[in-house]
Amino acid sequence: MVNLKRCAALGCVLLLCAAAGCGKAKPSTTARATEESATQTAYATKNPGTIFVPPLPSTTARANVPAVATGGTQPVLVRIVIPEGFGFYQVAQRLEANQVCTAQAFYNAAQSYQVQSFEVPAPAQAAYRMEGFLFPDTYEFYQNDDPVAVLRKILNNYAAKSGLPDYNTLVLASIIEKETRSSQHMAMVSSVFHNRLSQGMRLQADATIRYAEQQLKPSALLQNTAQYAARYNTYKCDALPVGPICNPGTRALQAAQAPSRSDYLYYFFGGDSTNHYSRTYEDHQAAMAEYGLG
Repeated sequence: MVNLKRCAALGCVLLLCAAAGCGKAKPSTTARATEESATQTAYATKNPGTIFVPPLPSTTARANVPAVATGGTQPVLVRIVIPEGFGFYQVAQRLEANQVCTAQAFYNAAQSYQVQSFEVPAPAQAAYRMEGFLFPDTYEFYQNDDPVAVLRKILNNYAAKSGLPDYNTLVLASIIEKETRSSQHMAMVSSVFHNRLSQGMRLQADATIRYAEQQLKPSALLQNTAQYAARYNTYKCDALPVGPICNPGTRALQAAQAPSRSDYLYYFFGGDSTNHYSRTYEDHQAAMAEYGLG
């Protein structure tokens, strides 16, 4: 029998249990919220560009979840953001960083997968066969997911939301996406490109050079990356590059299909943080001298 007076004198704390038996004390709602917040913060710090989603809580909720490579481990769901203008290599790296699948496995799947519902006419000379088709959006995947299933989910979203533009429109939209700093200029920049193409001029878009330098040369997925420079550099190649230089969003796709009406052939982003358009090269040079390059 417990001596309550003696226990109190010694500073003891007596836990009275119900007849059903003692159990471990459950954390309060506040404590659980604090713990979940700390977990989310740590996850976001380690995995930028993603949103933490806790593991599914019940057997019923997991009934339709595919088997996970780690065996009996409860699958972990992650939401991954593919921003407008991300390139294939960036998407593959983000999938790997969040343990969805390796970048190499995703690349292998993309290079060999045959789409049934729409045409992917990417030429063999393009660096990434599925560049341009990885529609920007927020996606939910499981860690250790099947790379083909991951690719199919993204492509199905592309089919549902892109309007399925022709390949040349997709290529042009990718350049517009990377050449503009705000959506309000996309249609006008598109008009410049359409005017140059109609007159047989080269596009001379700096973004195509950056693509080769930043997305192709550093890529661990490609071999002999030097071969791609001339295929994408629109200062060297006539008309459009061999393929898209990113995965464009809806606004860039719309701008490529419906450009503004203008007779402009030149533009640049000035030191005053806006675009300037010119009809002649002389006017273009004068505007750059006045406003500088941003």
